[in-house]
Amino acid sequence: MKILLICNYKPGVGGISGQVELLQKHLHKEGHTADIFTTKGSAFWRMGLLSRLRKEAKPYNVLHIHCCSGWGFLPAVVGVMVARRLKKQCVLTYHGGGGEKFFDKHPKLVHHFLTRTNANIVLSGFLAGVFEKHSIPAVTIPNILDLNDNLFRQRDALNPKYICTRAHEPLYNIPCILKAFQIVQSARPDATLTLVGDGSEHENLVQMSEELGLQNVTFTGRVDNKDIFSYLDKADILLSSPRVDNMPVSLLEAMNAGLLVISSNVGGVPYMIKNGNTGLLFESDNPAELSNKMLWALDNQNIALTIIRQAHRKVDDYRWENIKDSLYQIYGILS
Repeated sequence: MKILLICNYKPGVGGISGQVELLQKHLHKEGHTADIFTTKGSAFWRMGLLSRLRKEAKPYNVLHIHCCSGWGFLPAVVGVMVARRLKKQCVLTYHGGGGEKFFDKHPKLVHHFLTRTNANIVLSGFLAGVFEKHSIPAVTIPNILDLNDNLFRQRDALNPKYICTRAHEPLYNIPCILKAFQIVQSARPDATLTLVGDGSEHENLVQMSEELGLQNVTFTGRVDNKDIFSYLDKADILLSSPRVDNMPVSLLEAMNAGLLVISSNVGGVPYMIKNGNTGLLFESDNPAELSNKMLWALDNQNIALTIIRQAHRKVDDYRWENIKDSLYQIYGILS
């Protein structure tokens, strides 16, 4: 089978691009041809996108589009148009927690393109509900996680070593974490916080950290996705505070590495994490509640360590071996 993966691809950054890289790798391992076509580029470059994709897509059996909201919907537009023109099988995976707002704002655009695919894939029950609301068919297949049992570190105790691996963009609401850390540090002066990543809010976050008088805060800057686990291994608790989200792989990576995950209770996150069982959830943009969870984990070590073990077992659901049959059925591949 020859599959062309279409998305706003950028190597080594995780997110949608990371998932596309993983999918390509596993398809190659099983003897299929899988190549990536990126729709990312300058406005001038994008002027010839349709003709360029139409030419490149001709040898492939399946066009598998990966898209999200805003400009991230561009792969859906050009991918569906080319697939229909060439009469190719068209599969679309919708990523991102902003789907509900985007669908409500652009219902005709979304319905026009997403009802012209052969199959739509969503990553969580959250987005499945959004698709159902707009009468668009979809099947739920979660993200792939490359599990490596050697990356798991059994912690005998949790230290106040916190980490966040989300991009420094408004969507991910890093200021909530900084405010919560200020509260935690007043009770635990030995607490540390590592912020892995970069983005449009990076300089503002550095300035905010200084204004709050925070100590022991490390800004790493951009880190290649393959190096994330080396940072996770040095921490004990992962923090994530987005206002909207779908199925963040960063939480699964932390669960795989043996960290306790504390996340805002938004979008598809509660479909991944059961509060008090496989992680801790707090209401979005509530630094006081987040700080309470951060300190609770230190004061209730036995329960927190049990949660970590249960979360680590849960990530098995995201192995390629447990996902591929559902995907192959959509592709028309007999596994």
